[in-house]
Amino acid sequence: MNILKYISILSILLYLTSCEHVIDIDLPTAPPRLVVEGNLDFDAENKQDTISINLSLTTDFYNPQAPKVHNATVWVEDGNGNKHPFKELNNTGRYISTSIKKDFVKNKYKLHIEYDNDIYEATESLVETPKIERLEQRREKFFNDYYYTIRIYFQDTDKGDNKLNYYYTNLLWENKRPALSVRSNEFSKGQLIEDISTDKDYKPGDKIQIDLHQISRNYYDYMWLINDALNNGGGPFQTPISKIKGNVKNLTTPDKEALGYFRVTEKQSIYHTIFEQPKP
Repeated sequence: MNILKYISILSILLYLTSCEHVIDIDLPTAPPRLVVEGNLDFDAENKQDTISINLSLTTDFYNPQAPKVHNATVWVEDGNGNKHPFKELNNTGRYISTSIKKDFVKNKYKLHIEYDNDIYEATESLVETPKIERLEQRREKFFNDYYYTIRIYFQDTDKGDNKLNYYYTNLLWENKRPALSVRSNEFSKGQLIEDISTDKDYKPGDKIQIDLHQISRNYYDYMWLINDALNNGGGPFQTPISKIKGNVKNLTTPDKEALGYFRVTEKQSIYHTIFEQPKP
């Protein structure tokens, strides 16, 4: 059974932007860098898109809070050449827009940010995400205990040749941190793909939401490196998270690189309430 490893988006952002104060010594500080969390997640049923650009700065060792970026100029250009301005929401460092729409034909989107005399840009393409065919709940034994498992199924499309599809799922569960898994269709081309979630703390009555996205190869590689760095505890052969490059480029000062990623996806969502099941 292939149970995907989950990673917390919040943990990634905290790792990128802050550290824990453990001892009072003098440590070198680096100039702050821009951190971009750009999400253009278009809802497949046109219900509620998640369109936001979150901007913050890296911080030094002793500062537990990542400074938010205010007064930046932010816009996204769609495939038709239309520029959609993003406005900061209530001084939060979160920039939003309600005018941008999904387009699978002219599917390239360009992010543009102007901040602190630097211009940053990133480009990403939108691809259609397969529908979630069904969800199943089971109660299964792992080692010496029983766990509730949630399975979703979706149909992959074989593109032929050596082309692969890439997916990630985002699981939202009550007040817990969101959890993310990434995968490719390397061994499941054209098949019905099964994605499994399990947690020892699942209990009847818990409400969960699972969002499925088909993603670009670049975003898959980016998240895979972060997943590997987190799961291996930053060992000697892992790339430090602060060195993992996203797709946001500083056009003004290339050596002053930004962190984070600008992603563009279609989102398929399914909702479920865990119900009581007897042990098999």
